[in-house]
Amino acid sequence: MLVLADDDGIFGSSMSDSTRAMVTENAEDILVVIYCFENNIDLDVLLSKARNAFERFAAAENIDSWII
Repeated sequence: MLVLADDDGIFGSSMSDSTRAMVTENAEDILVVIYCFENNIDLDVLLSKARNAFERFAAAENIDSWII
């Protein structure tokens, strides 16, 4: 199982999020993690679709993305 953590400890999981890391109306910086366990998925296309959705439905700006 993959784990997300910062200096304050573990937050969220691949199936749910924690109260400490929840997104609220006041959120300004948001980390979105897309877990992909398939070899035949074009991650660049997936990230582009996610970017478009965040821009369209959440007025997101200054979006950075990485594939690791």
